[in-house]
Amino acid sequence: MNFTIGQRIDSKTAGVTLVEVMMYVVLVSIIGLSITTFFQTAVRGAKKTELQMLALSDLRDILTKFEIETDIYQINELLEISTTSIKFISDITRSPLYDPNADYDGDGIINKYDSDIDNDAQERFFLPQDQQWKVGYNLEDDDDDNDDKIDVIIKIYWDPLDKKVYRELYINEGLYSNKVLGEVTKFEFTYSGSKREDLGKFIDLGNDGVAGTKDYGENDGKISLREIDWTLPPTGHGNRSGTIDTGQELRYITTIGLKLELDRNKDGLVDAKLETELMPPMLPLKWRR
Repeated sequence: MNFTIGQRIDSKTAGVTLVEVMMYVVLVSIIGLSITTFFQTAVRGAKKTELQMLALSDLRDILTKFEIETDIYQINELLEISTTSIKFISDITRSPLYDPNADYDGDGIINKYDSDIDNDAQERFFLPQDQQWKVGYNLEDDDDDNDDKIDVIIKIYWDPLDKKVYRELYINEGLYSNKVLGEVTKFEFTYSGSKREDLGKFIDLGNDGVAGTKDYGENDGKISLREIDWTLPPTGHGNRSGTIDTGQELRYITTIGLKLELDRNKDGLVDAKLETELMPPMLPLKWRR
């Protein structure tokens, strides 16, 4: 029997035409391609989400597992600052050698309940000002073990070459440990003062450090590092050096921020970002005493 393409074949001998077969093949191919693309996109999306979660976990570990947040929160005096590092004094309670259940001064009150664990607060009134850091109640006493050395100094910094964050711990002014806390693509400290504090209330003067010029930052309610450095005595304690480099300038800082970014798979794209801002309560308390 002769027939041409497109002609209906007897239903008893065939079910579809060649055109229909071709249409079915094309349709199946399209569906198969769509399913494949869907699964490929889903897998890529899942891998990207997993990568982002792992990167965020890495950043959180730097802040919490390795206690950077706790370190910063318990600062009682700043020694040095920059955008990539911070060095400060902490109470003896941050020392791994500190025993909260011991009684260092033998007064019957264990350390964690004793406001003066070496019992020398009364000596503060008999020492010259430059020696008073060695005595007093725990908050103001930086030498609770009475060896004439600062009990605990901590430095946290980021090396832009190897992209790693480090924590140096000094016990009695000697290096006790230097640990790598993790790797980050970007690490940046920020600092500011407070207009609510006595030291900050008069220096909200803008970039020129002079009242009444209405320049950028004047009376904006924020105390920037520029204002701290640029406001000269007697209004402030700045020296216009271009950086915060004296003890008097450092005392204006009340808030410390930290920004972290991580490109975990090193493809040039940021996989996670994390920011935190802390106001160490002991910073203003210590200089007020």
